[in-house]
Amino acid sequence: MSDISEYFSKIRKAADIIRHSHFAVAFTGAGLSTRSGIPDFRSPDTGLWAQTDLSQSGEVSAGSIRGFARDPQAFYNGFGPLVKKIFDAEPNPAHLALAEMETRGYINAIITQNADLLHQRAGSQQVIEVHGSLAEATCIKCYKVVLARPLFEKFFIDGQVPCCQECVGVMKPNVILTGEQIPAQPIITARQAIRQCDALLIAGTSLPGGPATALVESAHEQNVVLIIVNRTPTLFDSCAHVVIHADVVEALPALADIL
Repeated sequence: MSDISEYFSKIRKAADIIRHSHFAVAFTGAGLSTRSGIPDFRSPDTGLWAQTDLSQSGEVSAGSIRGFARDPQAFYNGFGPLVKKIFDAEPNPAHLALAEMETRGYINAIITQNADLLHQRAGSQQVIEVHGSLAEATCIKCYKVVLARPLFEKFFIDGQVPCCQECVGVMKPNVILTGEQIPAQPIITARQAIRQCDALLIAGTSLPGGPATALVESAHEQNVVLIIVNRTPTLFDSCAHVVIHADVVEALPALADIL
């Protein structure tokens, strides 16, 4: 921001709101992890999530649930490099600031659209992953659930699609692909957190729409105080009590320091 005094005035206002809230919730998106070297899943150059179900040639996208079912090898070939970046990434100051705010009792839960586990690695405990998680994978045949990292580490070595040791079915990482429904339990848990909260700190997301963004709309409808920290404008800027257009790795640590 060009006006440094205005910037810190907004930081102080956001801190005051969180300090006096009874149940504050953070809502985070891909922008929180890009500074850890993880591309936005919706980036047209890097993200499988940016692909549509059908390309112009009529082929099913490898990043869709239909594409995964049709050709798991193509999915793993495309998704593998992104997963390697995620496994190599470290939590950045924004993740650490949110974990500190939770530890100190200012943030009661984090609802995240990210599947990269960086919130947990930063020390956050109450993390609700509405777009799935790379922590586990599920067999599409017998539904056995296992840790995902060993499967991918083996794939990085041999390039073979991970299969279930019980039934030899294909293992699918528990992330939400294009055309796949968001699991009910995380959404239910997220809605419960939104119903309890009186302050919602939105960080690192442009709120592009979809079921996750509907949670923010629900919060606004119940008169929750909205704080937005994002480098670019969002559709909810006009509804928020505080809008800080700044890098989350700078703004969130500044917020934590003031608290």
